[in-house]
Amino acid sequence: MTIHPVHPDHAIAAIQPVVLVGGKATRFGRDKLREPWRDGLLVQRPIDALRAVFGPRVALVGDCDPSLLPLADGVIPDHHPGVGPIGGVISALAHTNTAVFIAAGDMPAIDTPTIHALVSAYSTQPGAWAVMACDPSPHPTLAIYRAEALTTLRDKLACDKRALHSALPAGRVVLVPCDPRALSNVNSQSDVR
Repeated sequence: MTIHPVHPDHAIAAIQPVVLVGGKATRFGRDKLREPWRDGLLVQRPIDALRAVFGPRVALVGDCDPSLLPLADGVIPDHHPGVGPIGGVISALAHTNTAVFIAAGDMPAIDTPTIHALVSAYSTQPGAWAVMACDPSPHPTLAIYRAEALTTLRDKLACDKRALHSALPAGRVVLVPCDPRALSNVNSQSDVR
C-alpha cells in the first residue's frame, strides 16, 4: 500500500489543535498557566498561535482552573490525569480519532512559522506517527501525532513507561529543527521574569 503526502491546507483541516493544561506546576509553585504574560495569560499564547493557523477550534486537555476554559474553543476530557503529557496525548487521540497538534500550555513563544513547519513535515511524511519539533532535542509536547500512534502510546502507558519523547519507535518519528526560542517553556518563576 502506497501512502501519499497531503497538501498542507488539507492537513490543517484534518488536524485537531490541542493545548495541554493538566500539569501540576510543582516547580513553579502555583498555577503558572494563569500567570500574566504580556497582554494576557501565559496559556493564551499557545492558544492564540494555534488559532492563527487552525482557526477557532483549539481544545484544552487536562484539569485546569475553570477560569481558563473560556479561553479556548472546547475541552477534551483527560482520562489519564497525573501521568504527564502522554495521558493528554492519548486522551486527545482517543477523543478525536484523528491527528492532533499538541502544544504545551506553558510555551509562550510558540509562533506560526514553527506550527507551519510541523504541518509541512506532517504533510510530506505520511508514514510518520509523530512529527516533533527539535532543537536538537525532541519536544514531544510541540508535535503532531497521528491516530496510528494511539495503540503504541496506550501500550507504553500500560507498562508504566510515561516518557513521551521515547514512547514511539524512532522510525515512526520525524524531527523538525526549529528555532529554540519558539520551543522555550516556563518552568520557574524566574522564567517569567
